Amino acid sequence: MTATIGLEDVRFHAPHGYFEEEQLMGNEFSIDVEVEAMVAEAATEDDLGGTVNYATIYYLLQAEMKKPTRLLEALAYRMGQRILNQFDTVTSVRLKLRKLNPPLGGRVGAATVEVRLGGDGGAPGFPGQREQHTFEDPDDDDFGDEGFGGGNFDLTGFKF
Repeated sequence: MTATIGLEDVRFHAPHGYFEEEQLMGNEFSIDVEVEAMVAEAATEDDLGGTVNYATIYYLLQAEMKKPTRLLEALAYRMGQRILNQFDTVTSVRLKLRKLNPPLGGRVGAATVEVRLGGDGGAPGFPGQREQHTFEDPDDDDFGDEGFGGGNFDLTGFKF
């Protein structure tokens, strides 16, 4: 049995940002996180040890938010990966990170990055992620004998 367990709108003030001023002054951040986990033991035994304790998720997010990071992508990936590594029962993580009121010179509610780790989601090269196809794949027969001129060229497996 699987369940989706999550936290919404977790707030932190932290020193993340590309510019030195952001690292000195900090910014306000909001995080939504969902994990898919196997919870049969927790459901049948009413045992916290058989599920994902969302208090632990909070503390993992808090620990990562204390490490100054320039890019939201790096921070979101690091938080998601830390959650995946902490719990044996977690099969995937979806995490949305918002920098609230980013310093862009105008009114912007938030800059966001969303990552998906484990399961089928995410980028290639990371643990538990889907394979990416490239033009150099040796076992790809979509090109036929005529190269790009063949009529069987299919771009559906490629990422742009």
